[in-house]
Amino acid sequence: MATAAKVRPEETALAEKKRGTCPICGVGCFVEAKIENKRAVSIRPDRTAGFPADCPRAGQAIDYHDHKDRINHPMKRVGKRGEGKWEQISWDQALDEIAEKLASIRERHGPEAVQTMGGSYKGAGDMSCWRWSNLWGTPNILFQGKNCGEAELLAEWAVYGDQACIGNAPIPGLTKSLILWGVGGSMSTSGQVKNLKAYKEAGGKLIVIDPRSTDLTEMADIWMQIRPGSDGALAYGMINVIISEKLYDATFVDKWCVGLDDLAEKVRSFTPERTAELTWVPADTIVAAARMFATNTPGHIPFGLGTAESGKSTTAAVFGKTYLRAITGNLDIEGGSRFADEPVSTRLIEEMHWDTLINHPQRTRDNISSETYPIASVRGLKAYRKAMAKVHPRGIGPMIYNMVVAPAAIPIAILEGKPYPVKAWILQAGNPLVALSDSKRLHEAMMSDELELSVNMDHWITPCTELADYVLPATDGLERPLLSNMWGFADAHSAAPRIVEPLYERRDDYQLWRELGNRLGQQGMWPDTMEQWFDNILEPTGMSHADLSDKSMPWLMPEPQHQRYEDTGFATASGKVELSSALLESLGYDPIPEYEEPSWSPEASPELFEQFPLVLTTGNSLKWYYRSQHKHLEVMRRQHPYAQVTLHPDTASELGIAHDEIVWVETPMGRVKQQAKLDPGMHLRVAHADSHMWYPERKAEGDAHYGVWESNINAILPDGEEYSDYAGDNYMRGLICRLYPVEEVAVAAE
Repeated sequence: MATAAKVRPEETALAEKKRGTCPICGVGCFVEAKIENKRAVSIRPDRTAGFPADCPRAGQAIDYHDHKDRINHPMKRVGKRGEGKWEQISWDQALDEIAEKLASIRERHGPEAVQTMGGSYKGAGDMSCWRWSNLWGTPNILFQGKNCGEAELLAEWAVYGDQACIGNAPIPGLTKSLILWGVGGSMSTSGQVKNLKAYKEAGGKLIVIDPRSTDLTEMADIWMQIRPGSDGALAYGMINVIISEKLYDATFVDKWCVGLDDLAEKVRSFTPERTAELTWVPADTIVAAARMFATNTPGHIPFGLGTAESGKSTTAAVFGKTYLRAITGNLDIEGGSRFADEPVSTRLIEEMHWDTLINHPQRTRDNISSETYPIASVRGLKAYRKAMAKVHPRGIGPMIYNMVVAPAAIPIAILEGKPYPVKAWILQAGNPLVALSDSKRLHEAMMSDELELSVNMDHWITPCTELADYVLPATDGLERPLLSNMWGFADAHSAAPRIVEPLYERRDDYQLWRELGNRLGQQGMWPDTMEQWFDNILEPTGMSHADLSDKSMPWLMPEPQHQRYEDTGFATASGKVELSSALLESLGYDPIPEYEEPSWSPEASPELFEQFPLVLTTGNSLKWYYRSQHKHLEVMRRQHPYAQVTLHPDTASELGIAHDEIVWVETPMGRVKQQAKLDPGMHLRVAHADSHMWYPERKAEGDAHYGVWESNINAILPDGEEYSDYAGDNYMRGLICRLYPVEEVAVAAE
């Protein structure tokens, strides 16, 4: 899968090989690069470093690094927003002008008037942004982890004070049961597939919950083909079986849990029969799955994105998964739901300055969504810190998830100034016009004169970049060093040097925040280089970043520990697993959430469902793209050139839709075009629509660029308090739609 760039005959310098990281998506997978004349000319996965870059996208690393459409110089808008008129400027001019505007906004509106935002994982770039935001005094931070892990992490922390959903894999021969719930098809790396196969060969039981047939459902002992958006009902139904049949771990529950009786009462009405009606999963299958998981321990339920984006149903789903881990006695045991090791061997937590934000002298307000979603706010962060203090006195690594802004609040703050104005937006390698729900409302806000400053640092000109005031060129993984785990999920770090010096005027994201900090009162807080900052973080380990990078296996990782609660208690106010959560109650929530249907569903909106008679789910990962990225790469586009909507062949026949036909996907908010793909593994009443699709080759249509509204499913998905879960996450699954060929005229909704 090696890729190569052409080398001129006169380039005769000796080649060298270097270990570094793949430039494709920012996750930090290891590569071995061949360097000639200070340029990378070929790249292969490095299988000696523990995390090789072996996905299909990694084969396009050189094309990505050298692509003709990369942003290579700072630019300033000279026309109106969206006109696509730019002038090249120097970094110093860009930084000076941005800093001057930020200072003016702070003087007039306070530090909270600045909204920062990032896309998918970018390593130290994200942490640099959050660090700057905390030192500056704005609680208004958004990144794509909001719509990914936040809902489930907050649930785990509220119930038992630690997280186990991320970072655990089944241990073949030891783990006895595994529920893959909303995982969505092929695992992201070959190593995960290999491990799962070994787990099955060792006799492990596998339950897969997915509305679509995938390679995982083919491996399953039990496949539950669920109605999208009914996951909370299924979780409560399984809990009801386990409690009523006394299959829970009575010894663990009696000693370490509070609230079992309250939980039993909450789920009592979710009989197998009622749960079957709500979920479309047969009652006997629900009972069999509950028994299988409860009686085969150790067992585990890892994170699954499918349960995190179902609107109001998400709340019961993520808490239900949390209760299932707990009452079966699987918490922090070997082969089960082992708790993450907090990053206490380094200075990672202290370097983020979360306490500075909490006590910032210039910050007078919480984030803009705190009144609606207090669990994701500075107030919520303080509540979690207080509850966890005995076990985690320094706080936890991924503290950002305690206070991420709800996306729906941003357009309101910009356009209406409620609850207070947001006047500046700094976007770092994100494309929210295709990544967030109700994206046309966000587009309106980004075009508004009420937004005084819009900055975008990225690799590519995107639909969002075209609406910015300043565009800044970012380095990729070949051009910047790595210190992994910069979201703080474990006490494990890997390291790699930069392989080549940045091309043109590309800079790493750290330098953006360092330079702004030095211009805006944060002098002395930012080491000169990212490597020096990494050295500060690693100093307690006795190793420098260079020392760690030079190791044959460049990882720092603690020895696994288990059942730590026996010594410390759980990281909750009571020191026990709070099935009825005091933390939730202190923030105004039900201590055990009620099950709610998604706002658009056969149960919640039956009259609307008659007009839009298919259940819609969206957003499954594609191996050719990482979310909204990689649409510029020719080889990837050939594999998946156009957004696709998948449905059952019998459903397509009833609707007069042929395979590969371009159809309208319509919701009560509007319609977009996608290409129909027929799959007999789909549920007859469900359609799956691609998300994150845009077309860099498309010309602008007014202030809409690159076909951003042509196939973008998020443009026709709703957002806001009426639709979101308890933390304000986007509603992207468990909706309703109708499909019809593009030449047909849609029947107007009554």
